[in-house]
Amino acid sequence: MPCQFEVYYQEKGKPKQILRKGDAVKCPPDVPHWHGASADTAFVQVAVTGREKGPTVWLDEVTDEEYSN
Repeated sequence: MPCQFEVYYQEKGKPKQILRKGDAVKCPPDVPHWHGASADTAFVQVAVTGREKGPTVWLDEVTDEEYSN
């Protein structure tokens, strides 16, 4: 859930979503995704995670092309 500003969220194979203060998104397990600040803002988030099925797996960095599309 973004706490301030406008942020981006994208699941692999789907269009990028724009999230604003108060929006929430549930990241499905085992679905690669990324989230971060928009081009001209900072990003502050609150995340609730569980470790019942193992630790978080960090994937590759988001490329400039992925971020821009």
